[in-house]
Amino acid sequence: MPRKKPRKVKVVYRPLGKEQAWGQAWPTRPTPLIEIDPRLSPQRELEVLCHEALHVAFPELGEKAVDRAGKIVSRVLWSQNFRRVAQGKHTTPVRISK
Repeated sequence: MPRKKPRKVKVVYRPLGKEQAWGQAWPTRPTPLIEIDPRLSPQRELEVLCHEALHVAFPELGEKAVDRAGKIVSRVLWSQNFRRVAQGKHTTPVRISK
């Protein structure tokens, strides 16, 4: 059986005050969408991103299972020092070549 190519997921940062949420996932769109509130702390942002990514990867899972798995994955990543790198507005990321 041929392997399916993973779908690209678009991540958008926007205030989600009206929705009363830290994040939202839209897994059934042609290009799945994750929305994250930019006002979150870095650690909470990682947790919410993991949570919403799990909704995209496993839309059949219930909220309780996704919540538990998202917290575990984010804690493991945080303990291994995975962090967002804050760059200036006009900074170009360093390109790593082999």
